[in-house]
Amino acid sequence: MPKISEDHPAGEALRRLMRKTMRSLAQDLENARSGKTVHPARRRLKFARSLLRLMKPALGAQAFQAENQTLRDAAQALAGLRRTEAMIEAIAKLRADAPDAKADEAVYAALEAAAHDLREDAVSPEEAGRRIEEAFGGVEALRGRIASWTLPKRDISLFVEGMRACFSKARRLLRQGLERKEMPLLHEARKSVIHHLHHIELLSPLWPRLFKVWEAELQKLREDLGDLNDLDDLSAEFDRADSPFAAIQCKARALELIDSRRTSILARIASETGHLFAEEPKNFAARIDALWRHMAS
Repeated sequence: MPKISEDHPAGEALRRLMRKTMRSLAQDLENARSGKTVHPARRRLKFARSLLRLMKPALGAQAFQAENQTLRDAAQALAGLRRTEAMIEAIAKLRADAPDAKADEAVYAALEAAAHDLREDAVSPEEAGRRIEEAFGGVEALRGRIASWTLPKRDISLFVEGMRACFSKARRLLRQGLERKEMPLLHEARKSVIHHLHHIELLSPLWPRLFKVWEAELQKLREDLGDLNDLDDLSAEFDRADSPFAAIQCKARALELIDSRRTSILARIASETGHLFAEEPKNFAARIDALWRHMAS
């Protein structure tokens, strides 16, 4: 992931990063036009939205909402194209995580066949092309507006506030989701965890040794939350009457395997969350502020 430059004031460094991200995103979408996976473009969109959240207090609510909506629309245009890819990956991980996958070989084979059928039915090549073009148009429009964004050149306080807000939201949603065992809260928490991870990656030059470990632990949490989300999407397919998953013969056993993996993932998330979000948001912000000012001095 890109890092913030020590050679430019904070505002200019972040503007340059957004320009670079948008250029790379346009290339990802060009690749998707030629038939490659949309996954790189979706990951780049998430990073762009994390950058935008970092700049939210500086941009102001109105400008942030307009630009965030552009990126959200682009992400939603690609969401269906990625969904079936994620379903196939979720089944592969379910098999790999099983203590004795051979005993349930027929179950995994049925799930893989259903996922293949779902992919075939999901989006036509023409619709896929239309969605990619839609996302590309939004990205190009945003690229043209970056130069007009009003950002403080040297005052980092507004950018630190953007980081604090994402950290605080992730912390609150993770705690509530784990305490109440509410999956929708944990799925919302995942989005803020991703933004927080991107912010830590971005500012790793502040304290490279610490931030390297911090990034690795947040990445594990991100992956577990993503796997949890994919499992819930997979489970939901069994209740959709027109889904290929609704017709498989071993539905009960498949759901047992999914529930077992979900329980294991939830235990890991609880363990990972404890120390990563133990700090009070105001203390986290004060620490980042001090490190960033030291680097800039």
